Amino acid sequence: MKKYISILLILVIISCKGEKATINNENNYHLEFIQKTDQYVYLFKIDQNNPTKMDSSKSTSGIHEFNIDLIKSDIFLVGTAPEKSVLFIGCPNESNNFLFTNGVYDELVVTGDSTNILLQKYFKFRNGIISQVQNIKTTDEQEKIILRNSIITTYQSYLKEFIGENKNSPSIIMLLGEIQNPMTFKNELRIIKNVIQEKFEKQKYLKEVNKLIEQAKQQEEYILQQKNRVQEEQNARKELGINIGAKAPEINLKSPDGKLIALSSLKGKVVLLDFWASWCKPCRAENPNVVRLYNKYKNKSFTIYSVSLDQNKDKWLAAINQDQLSWSNHVSELTGWKSSAGAKYGISSIPKTFLINKKGEIIAYDLRGNELEQKLSEIL
Repeated sequence: MKKYISILLILVIISCKGEKATINNENNYHLEFIQKTDQYVYLFKIDQNNPTKMDSSKSTSGIHEFNIDLIKSDIFLVGTAPEKSVLFIGCPNESNNFLFTNGVYDELVVTGDSTNILLQKYFKFRNGIISQVQNIKTTDEQEKIILRNSIITTYQSYLKEFIGENKNSPSIIMLLGEIQNPMTFKNELRIIKNVIQEKFEKQKYLKEVNKLIEQAKQQEEYILQQKNRVQEEQNARKELGINIGAKAPEINLKSPDGKLIALSSLKGKVVLLDFWASWCKPCRAENPNVVRLYNKYKNKSFTIYSVSLDQNKDKWLAAINQDQLSWSNHVSELTGWKSSAGAKYGISSIPKTFLINKKGEIIAYDLRGNELEQKLSEIL
């Protein structure tokens, strides 16, 4: 479904309560599609994510009329080809008129109900969001990410409002492909599911919405697990005496070349104590940011002490090389979760970081990304 809904969403006009045509068959949807073209105009039905040709029309007047027998609502395309079509929802006992001026989507005129007018306003808003993202003017990649995320957040908030204001409209099914974080849309997904069950033929797209609902459930469970884990780690740190302000417990482990490197040997510098592993995807994803901050602050009494929970030396060294972790303070016992250093710091998940000041005291933990950079800029 996403294949066509996402690609053609900008072109969508949905009608469920047209007033223009008189319909005798209560299961009939009447469409009048106006486009001056020498080509055939086709009516397609979206079936298993693919357009299936249902009917065709060729008219010297440019007026193409289609009647669709429907038991419940369904999704269709109308145009000279699937990629040059308008995506719409047909509803039983309704009608609408599309004026496709010069074959230009931006000039599409629709004669329809208030839902249509509202949806056109929504699609205009969406086009504006796309334009904003495409026209972000900054060469700073970090700033670009921040601006893009801000725009997307605004758009996602708009989607929630749209669904909430149109709880009974078949149109809201079109937003399924736009939901980025199912957990934040769990209530809206239930609304969409209800519309699918009540108004769509053979409950089409129920599988898609159920998949998103399940993802939302899994996200909630994961977050709860993370909260419990954080609480457990806080309790463990309290028992180990390594809360904020406490002296950082000593670590004295071997580097890849067998040399012992003590954490206390770095006293006089601000140290990021980083527990990681080559097999840890979140660790590897954060490494570019850690490298960037190291290069930015390494001449300002800042360094990194990396403790690996690897068991395979070759994979450990390969990850150091691949991620360009150029600092020299890399240590590991190659015992995985049985690391003595991990036990001292109550490590039950990674990545895990502790920021240590020049006096050897813990001043923060679990800082990553912008939070880590902000803290470093404050103290250096």
